[in-house]
Amino acid sequence: MYTKILLVFVILILSTFFYLHTQNPGTVTFIVNQQHTYVLPITLLLFIGFFAGVILAVLNSLLVDAKKALSELKHRKEKKQLALSEENYKKGIEALVKGDTTGSRELIEQAIKVKPNDSGMIISLAETFIRENKPKEALKILEGGFLNSSNSTGILIAIAKCSADSGDTFKAIKALEEVLNIDPKNPYALRKLRDFRIKDCLWNEAANLQKTILESEQDENLKRKDKKLLTGLLFETAVKYAEEGRLNEAVLKVKEVLKNDDSFMPAHLLLGDVLAVQGNITNAIKVWEKAQYRFKNAEPLILRLEDIYIKESAPDKILEKYKREIHAHPNDMNLRLLLSRLYLRLEMVDNAIEELERLQHEGEETFYPQILLGEAYLRRKQSAKAAHLFQKALGLDKEFNPPFVCSTCNYDTKTWTPRCQSCGEWNSFLMNGSLALRNLSATVVKK
Repeated sequence: MYTKILLVFVILILSTFFYLHTQNPGTVTFIVNQQHTYVLPITLLLFIGFFAGVILAVLNSLLVDAKKALSELKHRKEKKQLALSEENYKKGIEALVKGDTTGSRELIEQAIKVKPNDSGMIISLAETFIRENKPKEALKILEGGFLNSSNSTGILIAIAKCSADSGDTFKAIKALEEVLNIDPKNPYALRKLRDFRIKDCLWNEAANLQKTILESEQDENLKRKDKKLLTGLLFETAVKYAEEGRLNEAVLKVKEVLKNDDSFMPAHLLLGDVLAVQGNITNAIKVWEKAQYRFKNAEPLILRLEDIYIKESAPDKILEKYKREIHAHPNDMNLRLLLSRLYLRLEMVDNAIEELERLQHEGEETFYPQILLGEAYLRRKQSAKAAHLFQKALGLDKEFNPPFVCSTCNYDTKTWTPRCQSCGEWNSFLMNGSLALRNLSATVVKK
């Protein structure tokens, strides 16, 4: 059918040519140069141009078809190679899972020859060396792969992990920073870099990273934990500023802590401390007294108030405060123990004995009140040497600091601290006269 149509088309063209040729007998003279002059009928010139165009069109069509055929051939070849590469990679991963690192490496290397920029294959090849405990070889593979895939966060994260595992924290940190340059919200890089900053006590940088983590977190449970951690990091930043003498910056950072979590008692303590160092004793006392009524276990705040009133030669004010608080909370044993301790600090020995004996009669026979009562008896009998030996054996200072215990991990200490040395939790210590000194009691009995 196609041939018939083409034949009809040719006949029509020829018929048209002869018709126009008979109707247009004129000629055109072409002078190429003096030796070459041509006289052609107008219709012949017209049809030569037409046929030249047809020939060019046919040649162009043939060229396009040839290029298309070559492209399809190349595409089929590449497709076949890619399929073979994927198959080798799949077999390589299976071998890696089975523990055959050598076989896995050979297969993955064959796969990479076809796809040299595939970050997944590069990471898997490096993993074969990691499984053999060869971190340097793994890093070499990863770094070489990164040169060809400079925007691959996956390779950078693999470099960070491998560097950290081999002890090169500097390179790990640099890799994580590069990840964040490419992807500022990358959760793994943010959390891992934050942990490195915490380890190096770079609290402000860790806090800034934690803010970004908190902004991106969607899970409510994780968000609460992240907010709690941010509070601690901001607090440590404020502590560092205070230690460096940057008191105004410390105050601003403490206020940021309280804005994030106003139930964080260490921040109230630190704010008062900084105000006191600045000479603003009145406002420091106001901060601590205001905070005291917010917290159920406010002993650290009361102890701060006790210290500052004694330092300001106003022990009567703290004595009166203790009495008011005990009158309002008569069953609070901790307050009564702290009052007894204050009596001893002020050498009001008889008052201390009276209060401690009353506690003993009420059944309060734990270790700490017994220690206080023992010291009071020694002082009344003027047994200075015995008191000295007693204090030395117990390892207590002259002011008999009350014990505190971590509510998270039960780690005990003789002084209140904002953060537990054992579990790392902030704001977790509570005063406890028995549990905190249990181990110390056993040591004394043994001696």
